[in-house]
Amino acid sequence: MCGICGFTGDIAGFIGRRNLEEMLGIIRHRGPDDEGIYSKGETGLGIRRLSILDIKSGHQPIHNEKKNIWVVCNGEIYNFQSLKRSLMIKGHEFYTNSDTEVIVHLYEEYGEKFVLYLNGMFAIAIYDETRKKLMLARDRLGVKPLYYILNNRTIVFASEIKALLMCNILDTELNYNKLGTYLKYRYIPGEQTLFKNIYKLMPGYILIYANNKIKTNKYWDITFKDDNNAKEELYYRENISKLFSLSVEDRLISDVPLGIFLSGGLDSTIVLSEALKFYDKRLKTFSVGFEKPLKSPNLNEYNELNYAKKVADFYGTEHYEYIIKPKEVLEDLNRIIWHLDEPLSDPTSIPLYYLSKLAKRHVKVVLSGEGADEVFAGYTIYKEPEVIKRYRKIPGFIRNYLIEPINLCMPFNYGKDFIKRAKLSVEERYKGVGLTFKDCEISAILSSDLYANSIIEDKGDQYIPSIFNNFKSRDEVNMMLFFDQKVWLPEDVLMKSDKISMSNSIELRVPFLDYKLVEYAASIPSNLKYKGDNEKYILKEAFKDNLPDFVLNRKKNGFPVPITSLLKKEYREFVMDILLSQTALNRGYFNKSYIEGYFNGVNTGNNTGRQIWLLLTFELWHRMFIDNKINKSKENIYIA
Repeated sequence: MCGICGFTGDIAGFIGRRNLEEMLGIIRHRGPDDEGIYSKGETGLGIRRLSILDIKSGHQPIHNEKKNIWVVCNGEIYNFQSLKRSLMIKGHEFYTNSDTEVIVHLYEEYGEKFVLYLNGMFAIAIYDETRKKLMLARDRLGVKPLYYILNNRTIVFASEIKALLMCNILDTELNYNKLGTYLKYRYIPGEQTLFKNIYKLMPGYILIYANNKIKTNKYWDITFKDDNNAKEELYYRENISKLFSLSVEDRLISDVPLGIFLSGGLDSTIVLSEALKFYDKRLKTFSVGFEKPLKSPNLNEYNELNYAKKVADFYGTEHYEYIIKPKEVLEDLNRIIWHLDEPLSDPTSIPLYYLSKLAKRHVKVVLSGEGADEVFAGYTIYKEPEVIKRYRKIPGFIRNYLIEPINLCMPFNYGKDFIKRAKLSVEERYKGVGLTFKDCEISAILSSDLYANSIIEDKGDQYIPSIFNNFKSRDEVNMMLFFDQKVWLPEDVLMKSDKISMSNSIELRVPFLDYKLVEYAASIPSNLKYKGDNEKYILKEAFKDNLPDFVLNRKKNGFPVPITSLLKKEYREFVMDILLSQTALNRGYFNKSYIEGYFNGVNTGNNTGRQIWLLLTFELWHRMFIDNKINKSKENIYIA
């Protein structure tokens, strides 16, 4: 696991080796063990390395025999050993035992199609000196991030945005057009970011820059098809078990200590139970929970340590846990936002930060259960198509002239949103998990000028509407899963997981997102993923013989973060001081009266805590990255 950066083009000389060193310096947390640079003519490649495999000889950049092809890679190639054997048969010579070296020889052998042979999580840069060609590639599901700038016939790339900002060829500006989108999703879907003219390479894509021209090609996509010849449940259970077992075995390859993030829920327990089949040492497991808030929610809403401890005891792991105090979150909040690059306002970044910090004391690599919910239907929202189907079976005259008129005139909101959604197609109504502000709320909170310029789906942004264009199935649950695998998973779940784990120099591996397992899951009928009231039904069935009943029968709870409770008490004054400060109000982005409504009880609802948290993280991010630009001092990079 590493951090990479580099550039090539006409003004590369203006950037220079010194800038490359500064770019590497600001992402040192991604790879504190080693640093490597390739610099020749108008091209530079750099890497900060977290040594996991081939610790002694795996120094990057890696080159071919003629030293005219160079590569840097952030991530792991899990099938590198079999690839290496086949390449050696073809006559390629290796000088390291690292997984990265197979990439350069695959490129020699197969050209731009090299990426099709890789199974892993990766962000790769290859420079071909002879053809003066730079290639960037990102893994299929988007586990590893990769950003780039194109300016004055020069491309600059990096694992994190903050590294791009060190090269001094781009002013740090807010992408105003995407502010409405950010308020809606709490992240920016698609290629754009909240920084103007900074872009993401999308998952499953390769970018080629040559002759001052850039092109991007999709090399992989998820394919859902209606299966008219569905098999017996046993068939699917056995194949899931086999594929997942292989995935876990691959992800246990490591020359350094390894552990597992354990919540006590289904997904992480499955990872643990499978890992124990292949790991010949006592596994270390890690869990965190929150100290009880003053305005206390239910126990399970802030702390699941008892569940995790029960699982750890059952499997006999070496278990570590940590209790997060509300005060320390405020002390570390700027640091967390800094590492996220964009103001990704997912509150689960907080426990993940302390979980990674805890694990860092004991291991360098961890496995986690991310991706299971998006692949095997783990959210209750996936039940909606069936509920809507039942509702539509009610005779139209009863719905139109009795149920809906009565519901709409009631003083409460219960059921109103469902009735509206039931009239829409899945393409129209489903926008993924974690939505924060509704369109009507965005128009109310944004100033009129900004609202006129902010792009949300109905005002010209074509990325979200285009997602279903080539979808081959009419199964609504599978359509929702496809959306979440394309949008929510890479833009929130995986982006957060990478940035936060790497902020503590921890490599996070996600066995549920092996692309072969994801492809197979896409072929499973959706009524076996979400069956009745059982989310992830077929996944539970596949592993039920290996799991204790207290895990199988436990209701899904997610990663508990008591953010709403904390905002009502411990964080209330802090947040009010930030959001209603002259610094924030003078920007003219948001309507003051609307924000005040959150604190005087006018604006209330299920999403209130989530909305306040979004506004807070945005303001702190703005002060850090936009107002103060980027601070190159290694002594003071976290700006209060």
